[in-house]
Amino acid sequence: MKNRLLFALLFLSTAAFSQQKMLWDAHGIGFAVPSNFRVETNNVDEFSASNDNLYLSILPFQDEEITKDNLADAVLSAAHEMNYDHVTEVDEVDLQDFTGYYVLGEIEGVHAVIMAMMDTESSTNMMVVIVYNEGYERSAVEMAKSFFAYD
Repeated sequence: MKNRLLFALLFLSTAAFSQQKMLWDAHGIGFAVPSNFRVETNNVDEFSASNDNLYLSILPFQDEEITKDNLADAVLSAAHEMNYDHVTEVDEVDLQDFTGYYVLGEIEGVHAVIMAMMDTESSTNMMVVIVYNEGYERSAVEMAKSFFAYD
């Protein structure tokens, strides 16, 4: 009985956190998402995908003059414009070829991560928004930390 319970818990935890890699070929960007994610939009202007508890949207912008400081201003401005009720975290992000800033917080009871990142190897920059249900902050943060560039 104890072994069955342990096996069931292991299976459920593996199923809950199993991930797949998604690639956005239009911009050479990859990231990990839960295995049950469905792509909603995938074109040169936007990538979005979701499941019942998480929603991801990526919007690229080209600007060779963007700096890390500009990105900090952009993400803080986005959080202000979106009227964040409660900000739980603001910090830098350095992921492989990407650098930038993120804000983690709440907007009218909706939990969200906003990241502004630039690819240090190109002029591709992006705004990433991850909206998540209560209890899915860990999954949202893991997704945010999984971004990478590929050629």
